[in-house]
This record gives sequence, C-alpha cells and structure tokens, in this order.
Amino acid sequence: MSIQAIVAAMLERELAARGVQSLGHSDCMEIVENLLGRLKELDRELTARNTQHGER
Repeated sequence: MSIQAIVAAMLERELAARGVQSLGHSDCMEIVENLLGRLKELDRELTARNTQHGER
C-alpha cells in the first residue's frame, strides 16, 4: 500500500468522523496527491530560499 493510499484512508476516516460522507476514496486520493505535490513545491522553494540566504 502506498503512502498516498494510507493518507487517503486516514483522510476518509477523519472526514467520516466529522460527518462528511460525500467524498469517496478517489476524491481523497486526489486531495492527498495534490497536497503532497504542494508540499514538494514548498520544500523546493524553502530549500532554494535557504540556499540563497547561505550564499550571502
């Protein structure tokens, strides 16, 4: 089982616990994939920023 699938399942359980039943597993997978992509972009931006600050 992939990390995305595990996190998507966790997201499904958290949403269900809060009464959200309208999102299916594929929706949760898509949300998790988008979040992971955004986190990777943020990590790259922060790394680039830290590299720039270290060069000064």
